[in-house]
Amino acid sequence: MKVPSVTCGTHGKQPQTFVCRHIIESLKTGEPKGFWWSRGPDGVWDAVCNECNALDQAAFDALGPDNIGVICLGCFEDAAALNEVELE
Repeated sequence: MKVPSVTCGTHGKQPQTFVCRHIIESLKTGEPKGFWWSRGPDGVWDAVCNECNALDQAAFDALGPDNIGVICLGCFEDAAALNEVELE
């Protein structure tokens, strides 16, 4: 299955990834917030910050869809590096 693409102003056309809003904010501020990531069997990458990772599933779901955003894989890698996380 091919992962859908997004066009990023910095990285150009890249696969889309899903992250919590705190990670998106950290890319703007340069302040690490933690980076708990996974890559699903469908090839889609996702990540949440320390705060979101500490929540149980019901509490995380209660934050609603506005808590999750789409960024390109290049920005995802930048966020990982900001948090000193190496992706496999």
